[in-house]
Amino acid sequence: SKDALKIKTDPADKRPGQLIHLQGIRFEQLSHSEACQSCHQVAVHPGIALEVVWAQYRAGPARKKGIRCQDCHMGITPGKPLGFAFAPAAEVNGQWVEPHRKHSNHMFFGPGNSIAHPGLFPHNEKALRWAADAWLRFDWRSGWGSDSFEQQVAQGTIVAHFPPPWDSVDERREARRVIEENLELLAIKKASSIAVMEAGSQIEGPFFLRPPQRGQPLDFQYLVRNVSEGHNNPSGSLGAQPQLWLNVVLTGPGGQRLWESGYLDRNGDLANQHSLEVTSGRAPPDRQLFNLQTQFLITGVKGPDREMYLPINVDIDPLPFLRPGNIPVSVMNHPPLIRMEQKSLPPLSVKPAVYRVPSELMHQPGTYRLSVRLRSRMEPIYFMRFCGATPEMERRMIEQTIDLHPYTVQFIVP
Repeated sequence: SKDALKIKTDPADKRPGQLIHLQGIRFEQLSHSEACQSCHQVAVHPGIALEVVWAQYRAGPARKKGIRCQDCHMGITPGKPLGFAFAPAAEVNGQWVEPHRKHSNHMFFGPGNSIAHPGLFPHNEKALRWAADAWLRFDWRSGWGSDSFEQQVAQGTIVAHFPPPWDSVDERREARRVIEENLELLAIKKASSIAVMEAGSQIEGPFFLRPPQRGQPLDFQYLVRNVSEGHNNPSGSLGAQPQLWLNVVLTGPGGQRLWESGYLDRNGDLANQHSLEVTSGRAPPDRQLFNLQTQFLITGVKGPDREMYLPINVDIDPLPFLRPGNIPVSVMNHPPLIRMEQKSLPPLSVKPAVYRVPSELMHQPGTYRLSVRLRSRMEPIYFMRFCGATPEMERRMIEQTIDLHPYTVQFIVP
């Protein structure tokens, strides 16, 4: 009853109680996959589709079975249409209202993770007492506000300059409590990112193309599967930015790392043609890299198509120029001189990752180990630098890289 919940519905009622609205209107569209379309099917200038997840889902088997986006991304199990949790519709003055109502998880399971300052995100009501620019001056990595840090400051072991409002130890301690709460939430989000990506992917192997022999090249492959029925893996979000690659390491009998593919350069980039370290000759190129990252293919004034991380033509002029084509987009279904090179795996598809280790690395008999993992992140570092990201943002992106299905297999070379 209203008295038990301490609420009132009449604005003219002067008795104590919380005034609430009289009617709730169901937003029916939110229960359909079409609600996701406006953000996840987007064309950008000059007419190329940047977000294509909706098109992938619409053509996939999940939609034909009646599985909605919400079933996998807002249900009880990340990436699986296994139903929903139950929770109260509301809590009013300590009492639950409709305690067994279907509850959609608004974490929205996906591979993305925050690179913002943990005082700013996740949203925390306690954090609102400080302005955003104040939070950006709070050095959470150095341990400001933690017991150990503040004890060392009090003892003079650490000498630090604190800008206002962080020149107050009480303010730093209160802010640290917010940081710790948010870091716990971010850890939960990262765990859900791993869960949803592992639910839609699978690695099989290694499969040796010939028996391993000393003094002979080691030829082997892994099979990478998209076991999801929903859309491509990685999905068609954010155009050419999301990366999903295979990291494979061969360890010799003495425990030494002999060979690796899928390694990162000193900037945290894959060692491909976009790596600044590779193009400058400071890092060896990874010529066997298995990378499912989509790329834009552009045509310049001369020469063949080239991969680019933005759908912009490269011209002889140093300024970017969106060169119009002489064929309508409606004829080609994509803008002239620019197209997307999809490398992602369609639903329920498989792609082999084939490798060869040179014979000179296989000269010692004994037990070898092949370690493999899929790695995923939302943005490559070279693109973040192109957009003017700060070093802290780059560091956060590298830290938020998630590892999927890591395992190791031993084999003997006679």
